[in-house]
Amino acid sequence: MEKLNLTGKSKHSSDDALRGLSAVFVDGERVFIDNGAIHAKSNLERGLTFVKNREEVPNPRDVWVFWITLRRGPDGQGYHGAMPFRLWVDEAAGVGFKSLAEQVNKMEKAVKGQVDLTGVPDEVVARVGGFLKQLRPDLWDHAGEAFRTAFAAPSQPES
Repeated sequence: MEKLNLTGKSKHSSDDALRGLSAVFVDGERVFIDNGAIHAKSNLERGLTFVKNREEVPNPRDVWVFWITLRRGPDGQGYHGAMPFRLWVDEAAGVGFKSLAEQVNKMEKAVKGQVDLTGVPDEVVARVGGFLKQLRPDLWDHAGEAFRTAFAAPSQPES
C-alpha cells in the first residue's frame, strides 16, 4: 500500500506548512502519489520542457493533480485541504504545459485548508475520493466536513 509521506520530520528545510502536503495524480486510469511535485520534480515532470502555451504541446495528455493537506483535529489527524490543477504532457515530444502561478496559488490554498473542486470532472473527483478513503481510512474519518462533502458528492460542471 502506498503511504502518504505526510507525517514526521521533513527531509528538507521547507516551511513547516508543507510537511502536511502531498500531490495526488490522476493520469488516465492511474491514481497515485508523487510528492516530487511539491518541488516541480514529479516523475511525470522530469525530462519535459515546459512551454508557455498549451497549444505548443503536440499531443497533450490531460493529467489532474490534487494538492492534499492534513491537519490534526480533536479526534486525530485527517484530510484538510484539496485544490486541483492540470498538467498537459506529451512525453514523446518531451514537452508539457502547466500554469506555475496556478500550481503555486492552489498549493497555498490547500495548505490553508481550502477545498474547491470546481471544474473537475465528477469521475475524477470520485476516483480521488475513493483512492484517499482506501489509502488511509483513518485520515478520511477525521477529515474536515468540507473535504468529505466535496469528495463524497461531486457535482461540479466539467470545464
